[in-house]
Amino acid sequence: MQLKKLEIQGFKSFANKIEINFESGITGVVGPNGSGKSNISDSIRWVLGEQSAKTLRGSKMEDVIFSGAADRKPLGMAEVSITLDNSSETLPIDYSEVRITRRVYRSGDSEYFLNKSSCRLKDVRELLMDTGIGKDGYSIIGQGKIDEILSNKSEDRRQIFEEAAGIVKYKTRKDEAEKKLTSTKENLLRVLDILNELEGQLSPLKKQSMKAKEFTVLKERLLNLEVNLFIREIDKIDAELKLMYEQIHVLNQSIEEQQKEKSFYYDNLQELEALLNQCSIKIANKQDEYFNIQKSIEKIEGQINLKKEKSNNTDSNIKRIEIEIKEIQKEQDHLSVKLEEKLKYFNEICSELDSIQEYLRSQALAYDQLHHTNSQKEKDVEDYKTFILDTINEISDLKSEIKGLKTLMTTMEERNRQVSDERSEYEQRISERAKQLNDLKQDLSELEKHNQRIVANIAEQNHHKEHLMNQLNKASNEMNTLQNHLRNKEARRTVIEDMEREHEGYNKSVKNILVACNKDKELGKGVFGAIADLIQVPKGYEVALETALGPALQYIVSKEENDGKRLIQYLKKYNLGRITVLPLTTIQGRTITKEEIGIIENFHDAQIAFDIIQYENTFKNIFSSLLSRVLVVRSLDQGIELARKLNHKFKIVTLDGDVLNIGGSLTGGSVSGKTTSILGRKRELEDLIVEIDDFQHQWESKKQVYLNLEQEIQSILANVEALNTNIQENRIQIATLNSTIEQVTQEVHRLQSLYDNAENEIKQIRHTKEETNIRYLQLENEVAKLEQEVENVKGKISDNQLELVDKKQELDRISNILTGHKVKLATSEEQKKSSLVEIQRLQNSIKNNEDMILNKKNQLKEEQGFHILLTNEIHELKDEFDNLWRSISVYEDELKKYKEEKEIHQLKESEYKKLLKQIETILLELQDSMHKLDVKRTRLEMQQQGYYTKLWEEYELTYAEAMNFKSEIADASNTNKEIKELKDRLKALGVVNLDSIEEYEKVKERYDFLKAQQDDLNEAQKSLVKVIGDMEITMQKQFMDQFKIIKENFNTVFSKLFGGGKADLILEDNENVLECGIDIVAQPPGKKLQNLSLLSGGERALTAISLLFAILLVKPSPFCILDEIEAALDDANVYRYAQFLKELSKDTQFIVVTHRKGTMESADALYGVTMQESGISSLVSVKLSDNKNDEIAS
Repeated sequence: MQLKKLEIQGFKSFANKIEINFESGITGVVGPNGSGKSNISDSIRWVLGEQSAKTLRGSKMEDVIFSGAADRKPLGMAEVSITLDNSSETLPIDYSEVRITRRVYRSGDSEYFLNKSSCRLKDVRELLMDTGIGKDGYSIIGQGKIDEILSNKSEDRRQIFEEAAGIVKYKTRKDEAEKKLTSTKENLLRVLDILNELEGQLSPLKKQSMKAKEFTVLKERLLNLEVNLFIREIDKIDAELKLMYEQIHVLNQSIEEQQKEKSFYYDNLQELEALLNQCSIKIANKQDEYFNIQKSIEKIEGQINLKKEKSNNTDSNIKRIEIEIKEIQKEQDHLSVKLEEKLKYFNEICSELDSIQEYLRSQALAYDQLHHTNSQKEKDVEDYKTFILDTINEISDLKSEIKGLKTLMTTMEERNRQVSDERSEYEQRISERAKQLNDLKQDLSELEKHNQRIVANIAEQNHHKEHLMNQLNKASNEMNTLQNHLRNKEARRTVIEDMEREHEGYNKSVKNILVACNKDKELGKGVFGAIADLIQVPKGYEVALETALGPALQYIVSKEENDGKRLIQYLKKYNLGRITVLPLTTIQGRTITKEEIGIIENFHDAQIAFDIIQYENTFKNIFSSLLSRVLVVRSLDQGIELARKLNHKFKIVTLDGDVLNIGGSLTGGSVSGKTTSILGRKRELEDLIVEIDDFQHQWESKKQVYLNLEQEIQSILANVEALNTNIQENRIQIATLNSTIEQVTQEVHRLQSLYDNAENEIKQIRHTKEETNIRYLQLENEVAKLEQEVENVKGKISDNQLELVDKKQELDRISNILTGHKVKLATSEEQKKSSLVEIQRLQNSIKNNEDMILNKKNQLKEEQGFHILLTNEIHELKDEFDNLWRSISVYEDELKKYKEEKEIHQLKESEYKKLLKQIETILLELQDSMHKLDVKRTRLEMQQQGYYTKLWEEYELTYAEAMNFKSEIADASNTNKEIKELKDRLKALGVVNLDSIEEYEKVKERYDFLKAQQDDLNEAQKSLVKVIGDMEITMQKQFMDQFKIIKENFNTVFSKLFGGGKADLILEDNENVLECGIDIVAQPPGKKLQNLSLLSGGERALTAISLLFAILLVKPSPFCILDEIEAALDDANVYRYAQFLKELSKDTQFIVVTHRKGTMESADALYGVTMQESGISSLVSVKLSDNKNDEIAS
């Protein structure tokens, strides 16, 4: 698999779409700083799923979109696509070519595509996992990745080893499995809590359901008796009502007769009012129409005046255009005459030009022939002059040499004195340098001793750092332990809060009404909540108080009876069950006698339940009625003793939940230790909040200790770094001193050599002076001979120059003639050109005038048409104006007619109203009699309705349904007596939860379901633990196998790139190979084995490159992008790096962003990134053949 193509559009500085095709081997990307070449590696990193804007050298993801330039607007979208050759089926997808696309918009929306199909980032990451080309793999290596490898934190470099070992996929799956395991544990905890809660509900619900069944039997008998009494009373009232209805019928007939007569007059009045309204409307409409006509007249007058003004303007325009056409035509005639003159003049100039050119050709021929003869004579003269010049130069050279010999002899005398002085100076300087050399050696010795002291200090600091690191690890472990406790407590709090919010443990009907009140504020108005929500119980009393209250915990407290009634009606309407409501206005507190108080106070450890609890004073009567006659004791024995003293008139509960009921019955037994009651749940939630706060404070305290230790360690690291820097500076000074010593030593040697040279030079000067004197005499004789030869040649030159004077005069005459005619020719040609320009100008002017005349005629035609149109419109408006004036008089007559008609209708209306008043007086008397009968009828109907209401409210029966229960009542008093006995028995049963039968079945069903779910979750937990364990074994084996090979390769590659030395990789914790850090140690040639931090910048970078190459040898990435990773290397190491890169390119395709010559020379193809347009990167490509690499790189 390899990278085939990269497409970029709108990404960073690449505003225009670019396409880069990659071949196998090495592809180089070069360009000046700031040109945007690193944006290519950023684009590949981004399309592979990079989510950190900081890694992409931005502050937010929208920064990757082209932000505009001087002449370019910002773009709204960035898109990058890479095409991978998958013919080797490296990627687990059924395509031979895979195209990955990423797109981002300024709105922040982002899209991913696989082969143009939309996908998720997760799909892309899973596809590339363990191939080495993911965003976190080693396929993209820049300075940031090199820094990670070189980081002081050995954990930071693990990622690249995991990718190379191929365990990233396993690690990802392990993380997912651990998340599922955590979720399973939380779900198991939640299910367990709910099961405990349900276990606590099952036993009391079973008892309540049995009690409810007894209550139902008694209630049915009571219903039968009371319903028959109600039917008897309803039938009695019904007979009285029948007589009353007959009286009402007679009165109704009289009222109907009067109503008919009243209706007759009332209808007539209505008709009259309608007629009056119609008249008013007609009058108003006519007035509106009259005013509208007046407005129309005014409007038409304005339009006529406007049209006339426009017509006058049009007349003016027509006259103006006609004048302009005449002026343009006049100018056109003038231009035509001028054009004809210019054409005639142009033809005359052309004829004259032909004559001049013919004469110039004949004269030029004669000039050439004479010039050739003269040239030959001039050549002979020049040859003689050249001979003379050469001879004079030779004489001059000889004289110069003579002069030089004189100067040389003088100079040698001077040089002899100078060299003697220099010899003395050299002798003195040699003595000074010897003293300086001794001082430098003493300084060198002092610096080396100082360096040894610093090395000892560093060792001491590192030992202290190790001690602090142990304390830091201990603090970290303690923080993790506290964090786990905190997480468990918060999980438990979440479960309990969920149970509280869901009202877990409450009856279904109570849950329904509480939820409804929360949603519907109107329904919940005047509702305070359930008893359990309004009470606070001291710790340790939860079981006792919950037992004492029993079902009353779920009673709803309301402000008034109507509030409670509204809740009950809501439950009936939606068939949601039954509840008990305690209105504040009706519930009264219960009292205890002084004698009873005395017995209780004298009994050890007995408390009145009402005195134990806390509540708002508003609810005092509610809790007094429920708990004033309930006592709490420590044990059942104490309770039995106290009950006897109080004659079993109090309900007594123990702290364990045993009960002594009023009358002497006992209730008790075992309660599951896992059960969490409603009140206990509230107590646990309060305790959890305190515990969480305590754990949080402990964790923050430990965190501060951790941060202080970390800060102290960082301080030590900074000190060590400073000491290392001091060592480096001292080493530089030592190197400088050694260099200076070497330089001074060389200077002494050089001065000694100069002294010896001066001694030899004095001897040489004496010998040279003797030879120079002999040469001087020879040169004097040669000069005299050459001066005689020059005089002879000068005579020959004089003869030839006399003959050339005559020939030259003839040439000048011909030349003057030619020059005159050439000037005349140039003048004529210039006149020809200017005439041609003028002709063209006149022709253009004539054409422009023709166009202007045509335009003016069109304007004239338009203005004339518009004038005719305006004239016609003015005539039409005048006709309309006359018609409107005629219609005004018609409207005035109609208005007068409508007003007279309205006065007639108003007189009739007054008469009908008088008659209507008399009828209404009679009706009032009849209606008063009817009202008295209605009051009596209503009272009876209300009594009857009261019985209907009782039937419905108490038994939810209509009268028709109640008739199904009808039976004869022989004696009403016996029936009432039996009803009282039934009510007493029902009262003795106390509070009955009728929903408990159904609730018990539902809770039992849910308990069984959750029990099965608990078993499933336990199995899932075991399965996940096994899967995680298996994956850890596989990862550990695979990681160690690959790590061993990488380790061996690292040492080999390091030795090759450094030209010797050795390197090693060390796991910090062999017991935890999947999480521990990895240390890198290196020993460049000539140095000790040491940690990365002690190497120079170039050595560190080359070590990181060695590790990268070692990984690529183990698991070659299909392609690898290297972004200026060799920047810190010197030229020699760059060439070694490039040579090794060439070897690796057989298995891995490399894209190298660089500016180093050695790397560029190794590339098979080069892409250049430039900014020809400010702020916008563009691309040029060059294919490099093997034999031209050097030429292009240079």
